Amino acid sequence: MEESLSIIASLYLPVTGNSIVLPNVSVAEIVDYKAPEPVADSPDWFLGNIEWRGVTLPVISYELLNEQPLPQSTENVRIAVINTIGEKHTELPFFAIITRGIPSQTKVDKDSIKEIEEDEKRGPTELMKVKILGDTVIIPNLEYIENMIIQSQ
Repeated sequence: MEESLSIIASLYLPVTGNSIVLPNVSVAEIVDYKAPEPVADSPDWFLGNIEWRGVTLPVISYELLNEQPLPQSTENVRIAVINTIGEKHTELPFFAIITRGIPSQTKVDKDSIKEIEEDEKRGPTELMKVKILGDTVIIPNLEYIENMIIQSQ
């Protein structure tokens, strides 16, 4: 029984050039893309807002917030609704990230995940790069992302 508790069901969310990995419980829903309603005087990474289940959600570009170029293709674009974890959860219970493909599921345990030590600089949204069962993915810094969204509103 104890062994099964150490396995975390997770999702790979594809972003340009990589995937971010989050526990399933962090992702409220994956929805079809709909263009966000722009917000005046917002940073370029803040794409606007969408309505989801009666809630207004801020939509971000992970790539732009991570100081990477925005991809030109809109093929297979979806929106991942993310549950927040930070201190201001009541102020911002959810936000949305644009994904660049179909998310996939994986199971993560302590033996299947290894941190990658790299010489290259990490982007501000990257907590760490890891290998999970041979796949290189990013564990995002959700608290940083949430704080950036709150500061931009």
